[in-house]
Amino acid sequence: MTPETILADLLASGIEPSVTPDQTGIVVPAGKLSPSQRAAVLTHKPDLIAYLLESSRITVQLLEAAMRRCDQFNDSEKARQDMRKQVLETPPHLRQDLLEHFLGNQLQAPIASLKEQRENNHD
Repeated sequence: MTPETILADLLASGIEPSVTPDQTGIVVPAGKLSPSQRAAVLTHKPDLIAYLLESSRITVQLLEAAMRRCDQFNDSEKARQDMRKQVLETPPHLRQDLLEHFLGNQLQAPIASLKEQRENNHD
């Protein structure tokens, strides 16, 4: 099993693991893990901790990028809350792709703007 599949299984079971503050353990609700889930978590603990930490870092960056996009479109507070909710509802294994989408579009926006300026200057 990979950390991704273990996390997907835990999330599908309604279990949202987190990493302890000292980053050496994994916190899950008491009595929620099945025997096979417990074995998978213990067997792959270091890799799962690293994956959870990376997933958390990506989520923070994704939320920041999403809020910048909301700023770009002057979105209302309700729209911003909806965006936050949608980002957090995105499965962890898809968040990196969504982050790259936001960052890619942000890089393309200034290029499109420069192109429009050049076209307008020739009129």
